[in-house]
Amino acid sequence: MNTAVNIIVIGLGSIGVRHVSNLLSLGYKNITLITQRNVFPSHWPDFPVYSKFEDIPDTIDFTHALICSPTARHLNDLIPVIKAGIPSIFLEKPVSHTWEGMEDVMSILQPHQNIFLGFDLRFDPGLNKVNEILKAGGIGRVLSATAFVGQYLPDWRPHEDHRLGSSALKAKGGGVLLDLVHEFDYLFWLFGPASTLGAFYQSNPELEIETEDLADVLIKFDSGLTATLHLDYHQRNLTRYCHITGTHGSLLWDLATKKVLWTDEKANIQTFDFIDFERNDRFLRIISAFIQKQEDERLTGFQEGLETLKMVLAAKKSSESHTFVRL
Repeated sequence: MNTAVNIIVIGLGSIGVRHVSNLLSLGYKNITLITQRNVFPSHWPDFPVYSKFEDIPDTIDFTHALICSPTARHLNDLIPVIKAGIPSIFLEKPVSHTWEGMEDVMSILQPHQNIFLGFDLRFDPGLNKVNEILKAGGIGRVLSATAFVGQYLPDWRPHEDHRLGSSALKAKGGGVLLDLVHEFDYLFWLFGPASTLGAFYQSNPELEIETEDLADVLIKFDSGLTATLHLDYHQRNLTRYCHITGTHGSLLWDLATKKVLWTDEKANIQTFDFIDFERNDRFLRIISAFIQKQEDERLTGFQEGLETLKMVLAAKKSSESHTFVRL
């Protein structure tokens, strides 16, 4: 057990529970919880539990903080953590559901503090293989990309009423554009900053939710390439892939089948199979990197997270104004 690491976890929904369980499996047991819950997994030890950050004694020094509360609470929970001087902060994605209050956060962030976002898809071996091939020029100059993600919302957490969850509620930062923000992040990671964005979203009645349940986005990147992005809450089987076209070939990363297909300029196809990689392995890797190896370039820094949020907010603005938005 690493006794030098002292962690506070704020918020204990499904992702918070996952992170705490993973921290335990990695050998980190000095964990304090901030939650309204009073029932915990049976295999957990008796952690110190508080209902709010202000209740914690000033004598306790934390080395790391994980903020796992609903998106709409992120900034409210982040500010006291920053003010407490905790040096390493892990903020679940996205940064927030709005830009309001962001300047306040940036004004109090101290030079010794690092904030990382919970974009675990960057730790998927399939996406890592795609990044490796692109960096090596394996398909030449990239011309375009198509990213697609869809999953039936009622199947996300079958034991809960999806109409009452954060995905369904505007006040909690729900909707496909914020919920499925991974695609915006990994496109930014692979291709760099975007310059212009256009989008349309739909709010259909069938799911009985108040947020958008489908969106289509067109992004122009500074490098010149264009990407199309589709997100929805309706696919009965999880569908998540990215197809990239270059001047000398193409790449297809399929998260559902755990495969990458690399087609070269002579139409030869090479397949990379990651069938043994489990979903939770991504979460283990990102938390391990956050605690042990913050120079890992797969970690999403705070400024990168802000760029992703700008794209999401621009997509909402574009759909509502029926115009393209410059970033």
